Amino acid sequence: MKRIVYGFAALTTAAWLFGLWVDPPAMNGRGLSHEVFYWNGILAWGYMAMAIVIAARPAWLERATKTPLDELYRWHRTIGFWALGLSVFHWLTKTIMAPVFSLMTLEPVPKIVRGELTGFDLFWSQMRGFAVDSSIWATVIALVLGALVFVKALRYTKWLQLHKLFSALFIVLSIHAIRLADPADFTLPLGIINLAVTAVGLWYSVLLLVRGAGREKEVPARVTDVEVHESITLLTVKPEKPLHVRAGEFAFLATQNEEKHPFSVAEILPDGSLRFAVKALGDYTTNDVPRIAPDDEVRLEGPWGAFTLERFETDAATRRKELWVAGGIGIAPFCAWLQDAAERKAKVADDEAFAKSHPIAKLLWCVRDCADEPMLPKIEALARRAGIEFHIVESKKSRLKPEALFTAGVPDRLALCAGAGLSNAVAEAFVAAGGSKTAIRREHFDWR
Repeated sequence: MKRIVYGFAALTTAAWLFGLWVDPPAMNGRGLSHEVFYWNGILAWGYMAMAIVIAARPAWLERATKTPLDELYRWHRTIGFWALGLSVFHWLTKTIMAPVFSLMTLEPVPKIVRGELTGFDLFWSQMRGFAVDSSIWATVIALVLGALVFVKALRYTKWLQLHKLFSALFIVLSIHAIRLADPADFTLPLGIINLAVTAVGLWYSVLLLVRGAGREKEVPARVTDVEVHESITLLTVKPEKPLHVRAGEFAFLATQNEEKHPFSVAEILPDGSLRFAVKALGDYTTNDVPRIAPDDEVRLEGPWGAFTLERFETDAATRRKELWVAGGIGIAPFCAWLQDAAERKAKVADDEAFAKSHPIAKLLWCVRDCADEPMLPKIEALARRAGIEFHIVESKKSRLKPEALFTAGVPDRLALCAGAGLSNAVAEAFVAAGGSKTAIRREHFDWR
């Protein structure tokens, strides 16, 4: 995704420079400020369209970008703020830079004399005024919505609904993007980019507003079992058709009248059912999920992600040592890993042959209190069956010291699924001890 984001900036800049070479602007304040205005406007427009495409979650997204969805949503947040920043710069270019440049060069203000307009010409002329005015209040609304992204107190459902307004803003701003461009610009590379960005952004904006995100991967499902514990709810869900989930992937789940929420798949059952371990961390997971009952209808969307065990496997000649670190409910994808490894081991008659084809792995789980973890007995049993060394750290007794993990040696691979604080601390200690950044795999579950 990084190459796509920076590649778009490079392509847009190259197309803009080519346009300046083919059709040089007037060398005065008005002409130069207009070119800067056009360039940063297309950049902002492109990044806004990218953010909308990611929000729509089309089925091809991970494959085309070669980036797992959890990481794509981190990019979604980044390029969204870039788009807002460039939009402000775009507005400042027109309202401040252009008048200042014009004063500096003592340029006369051109007077445009038009005859009486009728029919389409009148409509097109009036659309210019709407395109100019709408861009101002649309930018203000976008800035307000961008500020609300930081408000963690907002219910996740409300936060998602606010995000949908960006799609409506894109539709309105498309008039600004097309109407205010010079028709001659559409014969040049930058104008073609403008048209392409507008078309793609409009398509996915309409899809988001009409049918919502991820509909291509959505299937109806039914709840078959519910275990409600003090802070964790274990849900077993049977989709109407197989989702072909691999160990470590995640899916979105929603009750009938709720927005979909992402959860890691903790277990894949033989009949295709999926088990989710849902931690009470917000309004939905605390109040709504525990009230789900067997036989309830839900919606599933997936699978998503690339935090899979296959990425860490190796062959006999280069058997690697791996460290898996989970924080709290971040144990969920590792549960699926352990289950998968245990099942594979059961299928191999020779333990030595199995050992040669699988990594030497150690799983470390950081929790507050073992007594609050209903999944602990099953995880211990799975680890024994899979031949995975398992350790648990209770924060109420002692805090984990990340640097201590690597005093006896640095593993070849590091897998992390934890909160940002723990995940970053362990990753930094791993690199400081001599580990490679490219040997780190993470599952991110911060979706705001």
